[in-house]
Amino acid sequence: MDMLGAEGGRQDEYSPDDTSDSDNEVGPPSFAGDSQEEDEDGVGGSTLAPAQAPAASDSVTPGPRRSKRKPAPKVTWWEQEPKTYLASGNASAAEAGWDLHKPPENGKEARARPDWPLWQQAIEEKVAAHKHLGTRFKTRGINKNHKAIKTRFVFDIKHDAESKLTRYKARLVAQAFNQVPGRDFDETWAPVPNAATTRALFAVAAAMGWKIHHVDVKTVFLNAKMEKEMYIKLPDGVEPEGLEEMCRLNQALYGTKQAGRLWGIKIEKELKEMAAVRSKVDPCLYEWHHPVDGCIFILVYVDDIIVSGEQMAGVEAVKRSVSSKIEVRDMREVRDCIGIKVMRNRAANTLMLSNPKPSRRCWRRSGWTRRRQTRRRWRRGSS
Repeated sequence: MDMLGAEGGRQDEYSPDDTSDSDNEVGPPSFAGDSQEEDEDGVGGSTLAPAQAPAASDSVTPGPRRSKRKPAPKVTWWEQEPKTYLASGNASAAEAGWDLHKPPENGKEARARPDWPLWQQAIEEKVAAHKHLGTRFKTRGINKNHKAIKTRFVFDIKHDAESKLTRYKARLVAQAFNQVPGRDFDETWAPVPNAATTRALFAVAAAMGWKIHHVDVKTVFLNAKMEKEMYIKLPDGVEPEGLEEMCRLNQALYGTKQAGRLWGIKIEKELKEMAAVRSKVDPCLYEWHHPVDGCIFILVYVDDIIVSGEQMAGVEAVKRSVSSKIEVRDMREVRDCIGIKVMRNRAANTLMLSNPKPSRRCWRRSGWTRRRQTRRRWRRGSS
């Protein structure tokens, strides 16, 4: 026992020298070695050692460094100035093979393009419009007889009559191929006038010298109430807190079968409240009589409304009445409507209609813009 005690004492005498050497050489690993030796020795009253070890480590080794970097701003510069970002990204887009003159096919492609800030802004505007109009509301449960319809964003680039870019547009569209006739919808039609009616109105206005103004309805289908029980599932990223919840439609939505019909009923009701009379020849043409300003004609082409009359005051009165009930965009004198370019010559009382967009689209798809004209000599008698 005395020999063991002597050996134990020698071990206790030399152990601090070893640990001190290790402290000078390595540092923190020495404490792990000390704790391991104490566990092996089984010394009683070792509860004070762990309490003293952290204090020694704090005094010897410095604590973890804290980062002094500032957090990233919530709004980046490309979100504040999207046009500047788009101009700076044209070179990289050309190198990557992106055609920024065409809208993206889906949301994944829009996020990968350098002009994503502009499309993101368009999506945010559309989501805000849906919340303002109360298009949908969340529901915990869903009717077993109705299946939720998926939705996606459809993108488009709007141009004016001179083919100048005006705005980027995003539209939330329902994939309504799962709708069941009779249960989800009854009739499918939209207020589209006859082409002869449109040409006749422009011809009479040009010959009589009438004013022709254009009014564009914002979020046209969202203004009509949904008459059937329908549920939708929002795309990813619209509302992160409620992705798993289904939403029931309050208003008509783009892509649904009955959206055009519900909007036609809505605009007919609003115009009849203004005392406008529907034409018996074309149901999309209305006539409104003012006791002072005379007769005003109103032509409805889905979300485009043409207002024509002799007096400017009567035209402005119709536009004020429509804008008081429906949110619209006043385009002033018509220049581009339903894809038709309108060119008017007041001196000659003429008005010319042109539709160059479909022709240009066909040329681009067929590749005529990239082909060279070739000349070939024809011989007599050759076929």
